[in-house]
Amino acid sequence: MSIKIFYFSGTGNSYVVAKDIAKKVKADLISIPKVINMDRMQVDADSIGIVFPSYLAPLSGIPLIVERFVKKIANIESIHIFAVCTCGGYECVNALPSLNKLKQIIRSCGGKLSAEYSTRLPMNNLDYDHIPIPINRDQQVIINKSKTKIDDICYRIIKKRSTKYKIAKILFNLLMTPLYKMMRQSVINALKEKAKEPMDTKLTYFELIPLTDKSIIVDKKCNGCGTCVKVCPVNNIKIVDNKPQLQHKCEMCFACDEWCPYNAIHHWSRSKGVKYHHPEVKISDMFYVK
Repeated sequence: MSIKIFYFSGTGNSYVVAKDIAKKVKADLISIPKVINMDRMQVDADSIGIVFPSYLAPLSGIPLIVERFVKKIANIESIHIFAVCTCGGYECVNALPSLNKLKQIIRSCGGKLSAEYSTRLPMNNLDYDHIPIPINRDQQVIINKSKTKIDDICYRIIKKRSTKYKIAKILFNLLMTPLYKMMRQSVINALKEKAKEPMDTKLTYFELIPLTDKSIIVDKKCNGCGTCVKVCPVNNIKIVDNKPQLQHKCEMCFACDEWCPYNAIHHWSRSKGVKYHHPEVKISDMFYVK
């Protein structure tokens, strides 16, 4: 059985998960940003895995680039598909809705998501204070538990096992749906603010996300080195007059903020001084992502 693992990552969590899975199941590892500009894509594999981080679960949970990628797979109806969602909070709250959304997208394209997996890794903005239920914040403990989880995921991928606790997860998703609907408008309003759009704008979630780079700050420590250009997975940054110029097609991945060697770029969703990338990832790995 031939397997290809496609992934999207900004600070390394999903990259490490995808790399570890690809090694253990003997799959090809492919960065989604490397293939996203293709008009249509005929995937030459019996099975594909999609590894991605959960973003804004109350609204979608799927990075925009991952949704675009899925919609470009020409032979989606004939491929066995599984997905692994990484998240920084509780998997049942963040990963489950995200995987459910991915399932809906794949189904709308004529395919089927045959298995759904998730694993928790440290939150890349380290904002645990908004979680009402106490959660472990020890990065090494979280990473070690994830490695054990990945071993189990790989076993299930090789054996083509279905999702664990499927009925319980379906019931939990049903429980969370009305709660997320209640949260939706407040999240949309926050995005409008960060996109610097009026509150009465008709722009949708999909149109607002790329514009939120209007609230990313580049301070005077920037020397125009261009590292942000190299790590941005969607070519959202150009150097103009020796300064980064954002192109309003942001994916909110934090790569520009995290990997700036001079700490000159500040994403609005990160508190001042917050830095996190997976400890097994080097900046050169993020160059490869592009």
